[in-house]
Amino acid sequence: MAEETTYKFYLKYLFRSKSALAAIVVILFFVGLAVYVSTWPKSVSTNYLYNTQYYENTYPEDAAPSWMAALEPSQYSPSLYLNPKEVKLYGSVSSSNIYEYELTFSFDWSSEKVPTDVVFVFSANTTMQTIQVLWKKPSGSQITFSQTPSVSKYSFDLSYVTSALLSYILQKTGQVPTLQTTSVLATALFSNFSEKSAGPAEKGTYTVTVLIGTSGPAKFYAAQVRVLGNAYGLMGTDSYGRPILQGILLGLPNALEIGVVTSLLGVLIGVFIGGFAGFLGGKADAGLNWFSTVILALPVLPFLVTLGIMLKSSLTIMSEVLLITFLSWPGYAIIARSSAQSIRTNTFVEADRLMGIPSYRTFFTHFLPRLVPFIVAYTVLGIPGAILLVQTLAFIGVAPANIVTWGGILDAAYDYNAALNGWWWWLLFPGLMIVFVSIPFVVVGFVIERASFGGR
Repeated sequence: MAEETTYKFYLKYLFRSKSALAAIVVILFFVGLAVYVSTWPKSVSTNYLYNTQYYENTYPEDAAPSWMAALEPSQYSPSLYLNPKEVKLYGSVSSSNIYEYELTFSFDWSSEKVPTDVVFVFSANTTMQTIQVLWKKPSGSQITFSQTPSVSKYSFDLSYVTSALLSYILQKTGQVPTLQTTSVLATALFSNFSEKSAGPAEKGTYTVTVLIGTSGPAKFYAAQVRVLGNAYGLMGTDSYGRPILQGILLGLPNALEIGVVTSLLGVLIGVFIGGFAGFLGGKADAGLNWFSTVILALPVLPFLVTLGIMLKSSLTIMSEVLLITFLSWPGYAIIARSSAQSIRTNTFVEADRLMGIPSYRTFFTHFLPRLVPFIVAYTVLGIPGAILLVQTLAFIGVAPANIVTWGGILDAAYDYNAALNGWWWWLLFPGLMIVFVSIPFVVVGFVIERASFGGR
C-alpha cells in the first residue's frame, strides 16, 4: 500500500483524476434524483406495481418514445392531452332544469399516422345528463356522437361510440371494416377518405366541441381529451400503459439502497474477518480462511434463487441484502487477509507484542486504519456488482413484492415478448440504466484502489 495513508492523500489523488471527478458528479446526480423520488407518495409505486391508475386509459399501451413521432411520422403518432381552451354556458332549459355547457378543444396534428384511441374524461360537481361531441377535421368534414352518462364523473373511449363511427366509415367507404379496434375506429376522426378508403391522417388543426348537459350549475373538476398515439413520453410505455421512465425512476432508490448497503456490509464483514485472520495467523487464520473458502465456493446465483423462492412470500429488502451479504463477504476477506499478513511483518507490530499490548488493540490501532482505503475502494467497486445481482434476481422473479426494480421491468418485457413485438424501448432503457448507474462507481473505485496501492 502507499506509504502516505492520510485522507488528504486519497482526496488529492481522487480530485486529480478528471474521470473520477466526472463520475462523482454523476453519482451525486443519481443520489439527488433518488432522494427526490423517495419523496413521492407511496401510492405512486403502488399504482405502478398493480396498474390501478391505468385502467382509465391514462397512457397508451406499448407506445414508443415520443421523439420517434418526429423521426418517423409515417410510423408513429404522438399522444396529446388536451384541456379546453374555452368553457361557457351555452344555454339552459328552465322547464327541465338542464344546463348546457360548451367546451372547445383544438390541436394541431402533423403525423401521417392515425392514433390508437381517443379518450374523453369529464368530472363535475353535478350530474352530467348528456355529452355530445362534434369533431371537425382540418378539411372541414365533421362527425358527431354522444353519450348519456347520468353521473358526475364519466370517461369513455372510441369503443363506446362504435356505432356512430362505423356509420361514418360506411358512408365514406361503402363498407364496414371487419376489424373494429379503437385504432380502426380512430380513422373516422382522423383519416382522409378522398379515395373511398381510409388514407393517412389529415394534417392541420382539429377542433373538438363538447356540449354537456348538466342537472344544475356545473363546476368541472376534470375536462380532458386524450389523443393516444403509439408514441408517448421520453422512454415510451409498456403493455399496461405504464411509462418506462416512471418505472426507471421508481427503481433508482431501491437499486442504490440495496447496492450500497449490501456492498458496505459485505466489505466490512469480509475485512474484519479476513483482516483478523491474517493478523492472528496460525490455526485461527487457517480456520477462518477455510470457512471463507467454503462460503466462496457456493454457487451464488443458484443458492440465492433457491433461498429466494423458499422465502418469496416473506422476502423483504433487508432479507435480500443479508442473503447477498452472506455470499459476498468471503471474497473481500481473502483480499483483506493478504493485506493484513503483509502489515503483520512490520516492526511496529512486533514492538507492540514485546510491550505487552493486547492483540485486539494492535489490530484496531494499526491494522484497521491501514485497511480503510481498501474498505472504501472495494465498497464502491462492490456496488455495481450488488446492483447487477439484485436486478438479475428480479428478472428471474426473485424480489420483494412491494418494490419496483429494473429487473422486474425486464421480466415483464420478457413475459410480453417485447423483443419479438419490436418494443425495443421496454428492454433498452432499463438495461442502459443498470449500466449508467454502475459505471461511475467502477471509475471512482478503481481510482481509490490505485491510490491505495501506490498508483499501481
